[in-house]
Amino acid sequence: MRVELALLFNDELLGRGNVSVTPAEQTDDLGVFKASHKLLEGSAIIVLSDFAEGVTLRKSTLDMPIHESSDWESIDLAEYTLAFRCRLDA
Repeated sequence: MRVELALLFNDELLGRGNVSVTPAEQTDDLGVFKASHKLLEGSAIIVLSDFAEGVTLRKSTLDMPIHESSDWESIDLAEYTLAFRCRLDA
């Protein structure tokens, strides 16, 4: 599953990137944070950490069901917003 991630603060885009979640655990540096990820049966575990200087977040773990997004989805992380969009790879 490919997941596009975007971190916003007060509707200002701080950083954006893609990760390809597979059964092999991997870590991608997306600039404003690192994303460690692994595909499990039925869900993707994505851990966001090592946020850029000035971002007050420490670590966030997402247990994301495997799915295809019809549009951007979002969750609040303290005063930040994490927007994401999932795509199932063929």
